[in-house]
Amino acid sequence: MTGVRIYLVVGLFSAVLLYFCYHALAGEQGLARWAELQAQEITLRKELATLETERDRLLVNLTRLRDSTLDLDYVEELARTKLSYSRADELIIAVR
Repeated sequence: MTGVRIYLVVGLFSAVLLYFCYHALAGEQGLARWAELQAQEITLRKELATLETERDRLLVNLTRLRDSTLDLDYVEELARTKLSYSRADELIIAVR
């Protein structure tokens, strides 16, 4: 009886150990998921840096349009590019 009992205890212990090892590697919070999250973090950090650069560019443009720091050359540039504004003595040539 003691020999069978030892095999049962070892078998049960092995099954529990195997269960925990599997979930440590392939579970929802295992090493495989951790690696995926690390890759996702890198991608999101790159996207964040791009968005921060875009935000800084927009803040500079916004500062140039405020009443206290109005840049008339910038306003004219915007009118020419966005609204196709031109002076009466200028000729516009459309290139496609």
